[in-house]
Amino acid sequence: MFLKRIELQGFKSFADKTILTFDSDVIGIVGPNGCGKSNINDAIRWVLGEQSVKSLRGNSMSDVIFNGSTQRKPVQMAEVTLVFDNSRHLLNIDYEEVEVTRRIHRASGEGEYFINKTPCRLKDILNLVMDTGLGKDSLSIITQGNISAFADAKPEDRRALFEEAAGVAKYKKRKNDSLNKLNRTQENLLRLEDIIAELERQVNPLKRQAQKAAVYLEKKEKLEAIEISVICDEIETLQEKLEVAKQKAFDLDAQKAVHETTISVHDVKNEELRREMSEIDHEVNHLQNQFVNILNEINTLEARKTELDEKRKYALESAGNQEKAKELKRMLEEARYEYEDRRKRMQDMRTDLELMRKKQEQAESEIAACEEETQQASLLFHRLSNRRDILENIIKQPFTHQMGVKAVMQAQTTLHGVMGVVSQIFKPMMNYESAIGSALGGALYHIVTEDETSARHAITFLKKNQSGRATFLPMNVLKPRYIGRDHRMLCENSVGFLGSAAEFVENEPIFDPVRDALLGNVIVCDNLMNANELAKRLKYGYKIITLDGDIVHRGGSMTGGKQKDNHSPMQVQKEYNQILQQLQGQQMKVDQLQNQLTALVSHKRQLDEQIVQAQIALAKLQPIVDAKRAKYERLQIDYEQVAPKDDTAEEALMQDDLVIRLSDAYSMKDEIEQKMKQKRERRMKAGSEAERNDAIIREKRRELNRFQNEQREVEVSIAKLETNLENALMRLSTTYEMTYEHAATLKQDLDMEAARKEVMRLRSEIAALGNVNLDAPQEYEEVNNRYTFYTAQKEELEEARRKILSAIDEMDEAMIVQFKTMFDKINQELNDVFTALFGGGRARLILVDPEDILHTGIDIDVQPPGKSVQNIRLFSGGEKSLIAICVLFSILKARTIPLCIFDEVEAALDQANVERFAKYIAQFREESQFIVVTHRPGTMAQCDALYGVTMQQNGVSQLLKVHLKDAIELVDHGKE
Repeated sequence: MFLKRIELQGFKSFADKTILTFDSDVIGIVGPNGCGKSNINDAIRWVLGEQSVKSLRGNSMSDVIFNGSTQRKPVQMAEVTLVFDNSRHLLNIDYEEVEVTRRIHRASGEGEYFINKTPCRLKDILNLVMDTGLGKDSLSIITQGNISAFADAKPEDRRALFEEAAGVAKYKKRKNDSLNKLNRTQENLLRLEDIIAELERQVNPLKRQAQKAAVYLEKKEKLEAIEISVICDEIETLQEKLEVAKQKAFDLDAQKAVHETTISVHDVKNEELRREMSEIDHEVNHLQNQFVNILNEINTLEARKTELDEKRKYALESAGNQEKAKELKRMLEEARYEYEDRRKRMQDMRTDLELMRKKQEQAESEIAACEEETQQASLLFHRLSNRRDILENIIKQPFTHQMGVKAVMQAQTTLHGVMGVVSQIFKPMMNYESAIGSALGGALYHIVTEDETSARHAITFLKKNQSGRATFLPMNVLKPRYIGRDHRMLCENSVGFLGSAAEFVENEPIFDPVRDALLGNVIVCDNLMNANELAKRLKYGYKIITLDGDIVHRGGSMTGGKQKDNHSPMQVQKEYNQILQQLQGQQMKVDQLQNQLTALVSHKRQLDEQIVQAQIALAKLQPIVDAKRAKYERLQIDYEQVAPKDDTAEEALMQDDLVIRLSDAYSMKDEIEQKMKQKRERRMKAGSEAERNDAIIREKRRELNRFQNEQREVEVSIAKLETNLENALMRLSTTYEMTYEHAATLKQDLDMEAARKEVMRLRSEIAALGNVNLDAPQEYEEVNNRYTFYTAQKEELEEARRKILSAIDEMDEAMIVQFKTMFDKINQELNDVFTALFGGGRARLILVDPEDILHTGIDIDVQPPGKSVQNIRLFSGGEKSLIAICVLFSILKARTIPLCIFDEVEAALDQANVERFAKYIAQFREESQFIVVTHRPGTMAQCDALYGVTMQQNGVSQLLKVHLKDAIELVDHGKE
């Protein structure tokens, strides 16, 4: 038995898995019409590669899948497996048993093929059964329709059957493949000829362009070697000039600041002096009014005193001793009062002068203390200013120690796709600078690019210029990282948790992927103790940072401490912001101290002036006191001469006595006069000081204008130098893709003047070349290589064409011999088979064109007993079927076919012919296996076993197997 087993599942009416085991040479498949017995034949043909939907009696290939019934749902897959006994190695495969499976799915419509459960192609299955007699064009698998079609077929259409029998199908397939290959070769030759013709038109122009490009590149190389040195020299010169100009600008700016400060100070002083002079003028006017009033009062009192003195003089001259003594006593009391009053005033002035001197000493002490405090505050302010300047330089040049990063960022304008450095694109929130800096670590200096291509270009730039190394973050490949939902919930319920690091930075929305990739899964805690506790709860699965910058790494390792000089960009920015705030407060403190010192100095100056005025007034008062004492002593002597023993009590003067009033008036006059003198002197000094300040201001303004004009000229010069320097650096970067540092290493020791002339000459020669195709050498090489390659290909194809034609000729010869041999053998067997099945007559095969064995059609010349019909198409249907069967049996006798499947092929035969047909099958039992789908008793009688196909459920086929000898024994036993 060649076919051992068929396994069906979901194929047409076989909804359930059904297995047909063939353990006999002749198997009959019987059953009523519509029960699905022909589906077994369809299944075999389907597995063996049948692709015609019509041949399988459907509209689409998915129709072979069980489509359901009134009681069963549709299935989603159909699968059929054929199991062959390959012990005789009829199939071209090294297995004793071969399983061939085909499967189709309803949802996708995709089909699958398997050989021994290994996926394969339909082509593999067709090659497996080729020349075995199981091909779709052979009569080993035939139906009633095939029989009549064979009889009615044109001679040319019958040829395929005999080719299959002759075993030339493989040669024909190879020939067809060779012919297809020949056609493809011819087409390729035509295309190659067109391509070669086109390439011939391109080669010569490209050769000229390539030569021109070579000249251009040679001059360009010479130009590059010289111009790099010229540009480097130009950059060095510009840098030196720029340095000198910037130093001059700095000096001018410093001088301008000094002059502006001086002008501002003197303006403030003048404003104070003008305000003081205005106040002094107002006070002097008020004092003048008081002085006039007191003078008037003194004049009045002096007139009265003069009048009184005249009266007293007259009384002294005319009065007696007693009266004279009384008058002298009166005059003595007045003189004593005047003397005591002036002496007391002098003593008070001395006391005031001593007090003023003490205040002067205190003012000097306060000034010294304020100057010391001001000096310390100014010193601290200058230290903060210096630190601010240092931090500003660090911020302006943040990558001093990162040479690769510095080089890339300096060339950012010429490097496409460079977005920035991580430390620049992220701005930490207040008080989170240390935490974010620790979270990023070395990633602070990573460069963000648009994609991998931009990063590769930047790395190539660094390699070419030997400018260091850098790490790049292509945004198109970055993947965001987050804290897991469960872990986030655990964190939020933990002490000290503040959030993820990504929540404490600000950035443009375009950089959100970078932020989430670097900081999305980094946790921030308030202190190290809480960080340790949280890390333990999270099983050390996350990186945790504290506000102080301490780190608990994944796995549990810890990093902490503090560096003396931390130049991390985040720390630098934080310190810079703090310095700015401190500077602002320190500036206010310095201003307050300077204002306080100015006030103290002004107060001391006033004390100095008051002391001087007091000393002058004291010096003026001394003679007056002496005169009053002399007058008092003289009157005392006169009085003692008149009344030497007068023991009467001294008579006190009344407050409204003329001498007291006059003394008070003179005292007030002196006081007003002293104040007016002090005010006028201060007014004169203030005016003189204001004039001096105005003169200084005018002079400083003239100098400031000169400095400003010079500064503008220097700034214009700096702008020009910077523009020229930037242009030179840009030429290096864009033209030669070099940094200045790398170009400086290539600088040659040349005569720069001659080198500049050489540069001009080479540029002129390059310009004279006109348009240059720099791709021409490469294009020429590519086109020339293609031309050479295609020319060689053409020769190879022509050789292959000759070999294919030779192979076709050899295959034609083999097919002619093999086909003619098999045809003759079949023809010899046909007459005997025909005579046996028809009970006489004759039959033979005729080549329509014996001269063209490879393409000739085959006709059948038959003559049944008692008939003279020459055309096979004129026979009845039964006769046609029997003739076709005769041809099949002739092929079986001429060549063994391992498996024959008949699907009601004897339906058109009468009972006698059916019995002859069935008995004739028995002759081939030992050589071939027969599977016969039939409902004719004569055929059933010759079968070793019968499979009955039924439909107990509508639309679902089922099988029942019966061995014929067992059935006969059972029937005989029943009769007994």
